Amino acid sequence: MASPTAGVTSVENRRVRLDPDDRREQILEAAQRLFAERPYSSVSTTDLAAAAGTTRTNLHYYFGTKRALYLEVLRRFGQLPELPSPGSVRATGPAELERLFARWLDVLERNPQTIMTMIGTVAPGADPEVEAVFRDGMRAWEDRLLAVLELRDEPATRAMIRSFQGMVSSAIAEWLNGGTLTKQQVHGLLVRTLLAVARS
Repeated sequence: MASPTAGVTSVENRRVRLDPDDRREQILEAAQRLFAERPYSSVSTTDLAAAAGTTRTNLHYYFGTKRALYLEVLRRFGQLPELPSPGSVRATGPAELERLFARWLDVLERNPQTIMTMIGTVAPGADPEVEAVFRDGMRAWEDRLLAVLELRDEPATRAMIRSFQGMVSSAIAEWLNGGTLTKQQVHGLLVRTLLAVARS
């Protein structure tokens, strides 16, 4: 029968054998799970290390601080979904728009705390870096929606999409924070409204 010490040694050896990129990814995935469930202030570095199956020393080595790790989680989350690579076939039209929003809402449902932080409803405090991450994510969405709806890339069109995004934030808050809208209602609202914007 293996001793408890032998088990610990085995775990430590597995940690050592992980490539740096794999270890970093492991920490990021664990952090995203925790920050999706709980507010920033209630997640400690001890919690993060335990969830990642590593040590606080490793946490600090790869990310420096809890704040830096948190911003990296938000940055990754805020870039969803990525645009197809140049030259690839891009699906367009209302059906693709419905599919796009359905997949996005699935992601939000699994990460409610993360998106609520990003839209400022339960943010851990005034944080210009969090706001910058959110703005970058919104610009990526502008690009994606222009492509899906096959709209001209013009200042007025982008302005309309940015106005639509303000409604998106409110609808998400009503769903995830207030419970006054269902996921299906939010999906229908987003699709119908954006198609109306496109027609205009």
